[in-house]
Amino acid sequence: MKKTILHLLIMHGMITQALAQGTATLPQLGTMNDHAALYGLYSSNDRANNNIRAKIPLPGLLGQQWLGYDDGDNAKPVANSKAFDSYIERVVIDAKASGSFSMQVFSKGIQANQSIEFQVLDPTGKPLADAVPVTAAENAEVKKEFSMIRTWNPENPHLYTAVLTLKDASQQVLYTFTKKFGFRTVESKPDGIYVNGIKVIFKGINRRSAELGNARSSEEAYLSDINTMKDLNMNAVRLSYYPVDPHFYDLCDSIGLFVISELSGSDAKKLIKDVVFSGLNHPSVICWSTGPENASNKELDKEFATYDIQGRYVIHPVSKGDKKNSDFNSVANSILYGTEAFTPTEIGNGIYNGGRAAGLEDFWNEASKSSKFSGTFLASYRDENGIESASGYDLKSKEKWASYFTIKELWAPLGFDLNNISPTWNGILTVENKFLYTNLSRLKFAWKLALFPKATQKTLEPLIIEEGVMPSPFTGPGEKAQLKFTFTQQFQYADALVLTVTDKNDKEVYTWTLPIRKPEDVVKTSPEVASISTIMRTEEDAFLSLVCDGINYIFDKKTGNITKVYVGKRDLAFTGPFLAGVSNYTMADFKHLVKENTHTVEVTYKGENTLYVKWTFHTGELPKMEYQYSMKPAGEYTGITFKYPEEKIVGVKWMGRGPFHVWKNRIKGQQLGVWEKPNKPNTTSEFKGWHADIYWVQFQTNMGNFTLYTDQQNVFLQMFSPLKQGALLNEFATAPFPDNGNIGFMNQISGLGTKPADNVASKSLKSANDQIGGTIYFDFRW
Repeated sequence: MKKTILHLLIMHGMITQALAQGTATLPQLGTMNDHAALYGLYSSNDRANNNIRAKIPLPGLLGQQWLGYDDGDNAKPVANSKAFDSYIERVVIDAKASGSFSMQVFSKGIQANQSIEFQVLDPTGKPLADAVPVTAAENAEVKKEFSMIRTWNPENPHLYTAVLTLKDASQQVLYTFTKKFGFRTVESKPDGIYVNGIKVIFKGINRRSAELGNARSSEEAYLSDINTMKDLNMNAVRLSYYPVDPHFYDLCDSIGLFVISELSGSDAKKLIKDVVFSGLNHPSVICWSTGPENASNKELDKEFATYDIQGRYVIHPVSKGDKKNSDFNSVANSILYGTEAFTPTEIGNGIYNGGRAAGLEDFWNEASKSSKFSGTFLASYRDENGIESASGYDLKSKEKWASYFTIKELWAPLGFDLNNISPTWNGILTVENKFLYTNLSRLKFAWKLALFPKATQKTLEPLIIEEGVMPSPFTGPGEKAQLKFTFTQQFQYADALVLTVTDKNDKEVYTWTLPIRKPEDVVKTSPEVASISTIMRTEEDAFLSLVCDGINYIFDKKTGNITKVYVGKRDLAFTGPFLAGVSNYTMADFKHLVKENTHTVEVTYKGENTLYVKWTFHTGELPKMEYQYSMKPAGEYTGITFKYPEEKIVGVKWMGRGPFHVWKNRIKGQQLGVWEKPNKPNTTSEFKGWHADIYWVQFQTNMGNFTLYTDQQNVFLQMFSPLKQGALLNEFATAPFPDNGNIGFMNQISGLGTKPADNVASKSLKSANDQIGGTIYFDFRW
């Protein structure tokens, strides 16, 4: 019996800022005990022509209709050839990364004067070596050593073909049998699973066939599912709860995914043979799993070993923490004090719009510090309650939401040393190769210098100043290299450097946008203001009115807030600023100062929280508001907010990261650019929420548009508050958005809650005494 060294941790409940998992299951369209799809399918890639079937027949029809083929062009049926199971019943292959090859051939109905010939073809169809005879017996064995072979791994899924040709006494071909396989070696070590001598870090998802609408799916569904995993930069899949047609393994073999094949059902011992035989010869299948129902039964290891010539490792999934709440401490303790390799699974469940990628970055970064960490498996693509605003991926509609792109960026196998580019940048970008097996020389690096549209322009598309392709560095896994950019134009005048990396098949690994110009640079390019020579003022005890360049700004002298903005016949109920979500401060001083043709309004607020605001009005310039604040105690969000009637806003356009909103524990996956969305009242539209790295925002109202600019980096925009899920459990323990303003400029934002709805809030990264500030420019012109 092999020593169990790898744990799949079945995580239940919520890990705030780290893990999110629930136990709700989809309606069962099949059953965990239903392994009927496996019978007769032990050799789904056994065939004479290796073209993938256009459709997968019903399970009872598979494996029954393969005919012999002439070995001349491998395309024509041989006359009088018998059915598939009349000659070679099955084969069992063990092909090591060293080139060592072993195959057991189980024949049926072989006659005394017949012979079998064996040969291996490389991925191009060329023989690896001369054909050799195989003993024509019911159970024969072939052993051979091959050199100069290419190993199989999910990044480079090299497949070979074993060909068995049955001939009669006159050497006429009666039947040809083919089997796809890959050379690879799987080992279990104290710190995890190694494939071809490389420790595997799983980046995967749990797959349930029933999620696709039927426990036995079509090839189109299989292909779509696997390609989605690859697009998400995943390298593994765990087959949980339901068996799959072994043709799913064929596709994982050829496209490239590690597979953990799991036993499901109560009568485990009876079903092991079917589970093992279905994935036996597939290089993608690197581990077996007993499933959580049989996790304590170590005797099952012997049963797996009985049928698996490769002796693959058997995983016993175990639960950590109680079934309602597995917090980050349970994960941390397993990493720090556990004696076994550690692979959490069924995380990112997303109950009540709370999972997929929420907290995944925090979890991944922390867990990766341990040498025992072996990756993780997300629970599912989408919200298990079917909420339309779910932020994962819908298998039916193919619609992708924010967490999809968060996962894609987080698990992209590249890392860079810069998040933004300074004007003095030397053109060198350090890249880290995070692939397990792939050299960066096999990738393509394409770049663009992009200038994004201004708020007044109709287009959303950037102007490409210059573009090019980088030489791909020869850099192995775990190594770093330098990318040297050479521009003919001055890059300082672009807003961003857009870097797209594609793989050998021209599929995008990911696209990164690195900011060049800062918000303070962009605000200087705002449209010029037609100057009117003087500023008109009206001041009484209760209010101050300033008319600057034809726009009237009204201040309430008792609160210090701006309360109205009049633009021609437009009466804009724009009010603020307020300290986000708090009220324990009061106005201590209100000053209106005039110096030459510049008017300033200074307001000071004191109390447990403090706020200082300075408005500056000067003809020919946009009005600006400088502010500084401190909040005690620092909450889960910090910033300033304004109020404006939501029903009057029909849409929003902004420059920042988009197109989706973000949360403190789900930042990645958004691209810098100019984005536009309509306001859909009474929906959970992505229009509402936190938006990252704001430069400017244009509010499109039923009374015209107005635009606000910030000159600070790393500012989040608050755009109203997403609706809660009605009768469902409230997904937030406390209000995650300020209740005293619906348009905010935030330095800290709240995290996303999960199941169950508690402990969502996270402490501010700022201390209570820190002074935070910025500047906002206001353009209320049409």
